Amino acid sequence: MTKRVRRCLVGVVMALVAGISAINTPAFAEAVLHRGNRSEPASLDPHKVQTVYENNIVQDLFEGLTAYDAAGGIVPAVAASWDVSADGTLYTFHLRRDLVWSDGTAITADDVVFSYRRLMNPESAALYAQLFYLVKNGREVNTGAAPLDSLAVRAINDLTIEIELIGPAPYFPQILANGFAAVLPRHAIEAFGEGWASPGTMVSNGAFTLKEWAPQDRIEIVRNESFHGAQTVAVDRVFYYPTADSTSAVARFRAGGLDIQFEFPPEQAKSLRKMLPDEVHLSPALVTFYLSLNTSVPHLRDVRVRRALSMAIDRRVLTDKVRGVGESPAMSFVPPVTANYTPPVAGFAELSMEVRRAEASRLLQAAGYGPDDPLRVVYAYSSTTENRRLAVIIAAMWKRVGVETVLLNREGKIHFSSLRQGDFEVGFAGWSADYNDASTFLYTLQSTTVNANYSRYNNAEFDALMSRAGQTADPIERAGLMRQAEARMLADQPIIPLYFNVTKYLVARHVKGWIDNPIEAHLSRYLRIEK
Repeated sequence: MTKRVRRCLVGVVMALVAGISAINTPAFAEAVLHRGNRSEPASLDPHKVQTVYENNIVQDLFEGLTAYDAAGGIVPAVAASWDVSADGTLYTFHLRRDLVWSDGTAITADDVVFSYRRLMNPESAALYAQLFYLVKNGREVNTGAAPLDSLAVRAINDLTIEIELIGPAPYFPQILANGFAAVLPRHAIEAFGEGWASPGTMVSNGAFTLKEWAPQDRIEIVRNESFHGAQTVAVDRVFYYPTADSTSAVARFRAGGLDIQFEFPPEQAKSLRKMLPDEVHLSPALVTFYLSLNTSVPHLRDVRVRRALSMAIDRRVLTDKVRGVGESPAMSFVPPVTANYTPPVAGFAELSMEVRRAEASRLLQAAGYGPDDPLRVVYAYSSTTENRRLAVIIAAMWKRVGVETVLLNREGKIHFSSLRQGDFEVGFAGWSADYNDASTFLYTLQSTTVNANYSRYNNAEFDALMSRAGQTADPIERAGLMRQAEARMLADQPIIPLYFNVTKYLVARHVKGWIDNPIEAHLSRYLRIEK
């Protein structure tokens, strides 16, 4: 064998070895993201979801006319651009060309019209339909008073959609970025009916498609090669895990089993910040946690009882001693960090706890309760360690003014279903903003809001003020009307605001592209793995 032949053979072998090595290097490895997501979703149908942890998954699977960027801002999605009329009531959306569903079927303006009609169809019982009441004829369609085709969402041609509003709503593009406003596949829904949102039958238009759903174990989604921005998506596969036991989830994160964990026990915040300073993410959130008081229950119809229950709670203890991660006491429903709005506060906010407890006892006595006939309430909450601890502390505070409390622990989706159905007395809940505006909180208490008005609050003055605000273009006047409405509601106390939340995430250092934002928009399409 000549030297030249030997050199050629050696070169071939070295090239083969280099190729094999390259295939096995991390640069060619599949990028997989593991996300702890608090609770098991009740559904992945965008019209059936209501919680943040459901929306996290839905926004990975679907897009609406607009979408959130990595910082929580609004960017074009199914719509490439849009125009707004001078009076702010007519939006014209221009769709991207050549969009297709994950099965290759073309996405057209007809899909958009179908999606919004389905959202507003009373038979759909969509949980966020009320947010589309600002669309002309939205309320009438959703209540069955008008036909579906009267909804003011029109296809001008295959690539143009017009949406007419009943009044100016500068936050409308923000609404359209939410999961419930996703554009849905008409052909798949008509073919598979209610079973369309399952592995094997779901067709999506977002950055990922649904591969597997093992209940109470994991949901697996994979990169959608048909997505218009697929070339910018760095993650190939995402696993979502229900992590109701956040203590176990933290241990799982520290062991490397999770790349992201949605929330952690507040009592661990100090130690986690010390041990994992680069991986603990805390920031102000547009989220209020509160107690909903079912005003259809006889003993909670009395406003004196509702005020007494609210006055007896020391919110500073809840934020500093029970939570302790930077949350702030809530004396309003709308968080102070909300754009262009200064919320009113409850009338007793400046009183000492000693004075408040005395007044709470007086109110209960005036309502007919006392040592021989104490007020008894059932406090329902979803099953997490933190929620139970909070319930125990609040029950102890109420005991000091003579209230007896029964604690009722329910699995997450059962708890929220019970709240919507009115099957509760006092229910722990949280409301996360769908857009950065006071109306995203206050609309939940309008009498016409069915699925989110857990307390069944019905006040004509509150409704009228909110209606006027919805027709007002001037931002200062509009904010003033909503402030009056919130003050009226706080006097009635159908809910008890407890504290304003901060976002609490654990994010591994090898996860890049994460940006803290108050709207808690953290789509997997913007993340990448660098190990």
